[in-house]
Amino acid sequence: MNTTAQRLQDLPRPAARFCLGIGRFAGRELGCDFPALRCLVACSGGADSTALLLVAKFLCQSRGGSVVAAHLDHSLRQESPADASFVANLCAVLDVALISERQDIAALAQASGLGLEEAGRNARYGFLERARRETGADIVLVAHQLNDLAEDQLMRLMRGSGWPALGGMAGHDAQRSLLRPLLLSPRAALEDFLKILKQTWRVDGSNFDRATTRNRVRHELLPNLLSHNPCYLDGVARLWRQARMDGAHWDQALSRLLPQVRLEKGRRLIPASALSASPAPLRLRLYKAVLETAGPGQSLCDALFRLDELWVQRASGKSVRFPGDKEARISRAGVVLQVIDRKKECG
Repeated sequence: MNTTAQRLQDLPRPAARFCLGIGRFAGRELGCDFPALRCLVACSGGADSTALLLVAKFLCQSRGGSVVAAHLDHSLRQESPADASFVANLCAVLDVALISERQDIAALAQASGLGLEEAGRNARYGFLERARRETGADIVLVAHQLNDLAEDQLMRLMRGSGWPALGGMAGHDAQRSLLRPLLLSPRAALEDFLKILKQTWRVDGSNFDRATTRNRVRHELLPNLLSHNPCYLDGVARLWRQARMDGAHWDQALSRLLPQVRLEKGRRLIPASALSASPAPLRLRLYKAVLETAGPGQSLCDALFRLDELWVQRASGKSVRFPGDKEARISRAGVVLQVIDRKKECG
């Protein structure tokens, strides 16, 4: 990287415009003006996170915010120490503080019974939250970009996700203090930005292993879709925006209904008055929201449809079971949800 270009105003014009566009997207669409905040930037050394670290550095320097980088070595590849060294050198050039940690993800996966991908994700976000607390950062920036969003939408479709979850990952997760400011930036645009600045990046060979579903989506399914429709990523961004608007609408509607749910002796009653006043799409979301408050266990779409069918029929006494030993039963008073004690049930 050209070390003389350490400020936003020193950048070539296309690179500066790219940075400013990221800042505008985060502020206007994600509701987070991160350049004015204390930011913790997750950096693996790949193109996406390297670009994110540079963008955050330039924008925060111009707006009064600050940047600390965080790197987790998963100990899964021979090259991982070189990745850590690359990130450390980059941070030294940028005069950015770095928090780094090494974990044995393979051992963690074996001990927990999780797959490598899930164990790595849990370890990564746990590390980032610890680092955020340690540094006093306001927000954690992660480098998911538009191609990642396209993959996420496709994988959600394959898993049978409903609407608006099909729109893909959140751009701003306030509960976890997490921000994805690159979410609508294509991977090619990030690489172009780095090339303008003559900044290299690391390549993770495991991203090309087609034994994993995500990599097959990345290297087979998504390129196939792009060959049929070169503007497919534009559609991904539109779908994400539509899902955000619809999600906000349903959240607002649910916020008016959830206070009407009554909790008595471990049972949750959705009153008949609330259900009768709600259209089917809202009822389905209400069942799901209340079931989620009863504990772990995903509420499957077919079971939710079956429950609503029983409610419409006013099939008093009929019930539907959900994962997590949850039961929803139709009554005259409404829909009663509870967790079933299997030991008592089996006598």
